[in-house]
Amino acid sequence: MATVGTTSPREVQLANQLHLQTQLIDPVNRLYRFKFAHYLANKLKNVPVHPNLISISHTGVGVFAALLIYRESYIPAVIAYELRNLLDCLDGELARVKGNSSAMGRTLDAIGDGVSFNALMIAGALRLVQDFRNYNPYLITAGVFLFAFVAAHCGTVYHLMKRKLGAIIRTEVDKVETEWREHYERANSPEANYLSHIGLWMDSKTIQFVSKEWFDKVSRRSTAADWQEKAIQDARLMNELASVTRKTEFRRAVRATAFVSDDNIFAVMSLCFLVLGLFGQHIFPHVHPVLIAFGVGFAYALGALSFGLHFLHDFLHGVYRE
Repeated sequence: MATVGTTSPREVQLANQLHLQTQLIDPVNRLYRFKFAHYLANKLKNVPVHPNLISISHTGVGVFAALLIYRESYIPAVIAYELRNLLDCLDGELARVKGNSSAMGRTLDAIGDGVSFNALMIAGALRLVQDFRNYNPYLITAGVFLFAFVAAHCGTVYHLMKRKLGAIIRTEVDKVETEWREHYERANSPEANYLSHIGLWMDSKTIQFVSKEWFDKVSRRSTAADWQEKAIQDARLMNELASVTRKTEFRRAVRATAFVSDDNIFAVMSLCFLVLGLFGQHIFPHVHPVLIAFGVGFAYALGALSFGLHFLHDFLHGVYRE
């Protein structure tokens, strides 16, 4: 028993776990969005609002914000995107509070994020093509597509690694493997639908992209009866490695994961739209807001993904070699 005025080893461990879990959240969401979402989710706990409805809502708001970008209404678009991001945080918090988290709900949320971001890419591409008629429209479209491709990888890597590293911190069964198994069983069942196959495909491709050794290990035991026990052993082993022999690599992986988040790309682009929407005509009269926002967002996405994968590979490849 800890004496008065001292901290027990267990309390220190819990504090470290809480700190690492907090560091997994991207900076903007960590600052205020998740706090607001947690507060609102508790208020809606007993209200008959399903989290999937929130996911559908933030998809609609995201598409509307993209339309505002196309119409050059940048300040309203920034407000709409902020509302979309708050709703995006709320659906997950509400699912946890109500206790009805599911692989299907996570797939729906991921699809909603993809629809919102692709709507932004399409709106931006159309705006650029119309405003830069002297340039090849196919070249502009190719540039925007490349940005969307890199940004999509940022989002999928972030959500995947946030769940995996969070499970390692808590020494629980790997949540990513649990969800992959759920998608695998659903996709191979008589009740399989297109969402089941999309969920399995998305998770499989992202795991392969981050670490081939990891995917090979997961897929080899996809039909094993004792897969969960092995996954628990893996999580405990990785927790030990993360806290002892690979502590530095693990902490770098946690920080890298937070900055890979696609919400950071939204935040960077929203800041550009906000500044140029407020002061563009007076201070930057010859600057095109969409071109600047997309250029800055692309540079951030490329840099975050490159550095993030470097640190994630450093930890995961080391773990699976041991």
